[in-house]
Amino acid sequence: MLTPKGMEELRSRASKIDANAKIILSLIDQGTTTAEAILQRSKSTRDDVIEGLRVLLSNAFVATATSDGTVQPKSPDPAPSVADSVSERLRLKPGISPSQARFALSNFCLDQFGAKGQDLADAVGFCTDVPSLQLALDNIRTEVKTLCPEQRPALVACVREINDTDF
Repeated sequence: MLTPKGMEELRSRASKIDANAKIILSLIDQGTTTAEAILQRSKSTRDDVIEGLRVLLSNAFVATATSDGTVQPKSPDPAPSVADSVSERLRLKPGISPSQARFALSNFCLDQFGAKGQDLADAVGFCTDVPSLQLALDNIRTEVKTLCPEQRPALVACVREINDTDF
């Protein structure tokens, strides 16, 4: 979904984003809300669409939506506290298999969040490298922490399984 910042960007003549990202923003404004639909309606290559979506998400022009349609923009993590130790920040090893990580993280989202996890799983599907997968994992960790903290051990196990593919 568009955030207020995204709506302002669409109305603005002086764009802060490239043309490809602006087209994707316009598609989302017109009701194209899933990654697959954006790929089908866009004339850009898959890589260009992925990059455009990354730009829009990272700059908070778009956000995932809850089941009741309210926007949940990406909010900065609060300053780490004693309770939010280094162990809380799950990290992927640099040599992991991206395809295995995409599969495992997508399955985790769908298993733990059901239909509500589809947007997260779609975002994971767009990840092509370890840094983008780490960003997706950070978003998943935030959702787990917010919606179902009792599932954190399952996420830790999933990340361990992914990190086992490190060569």
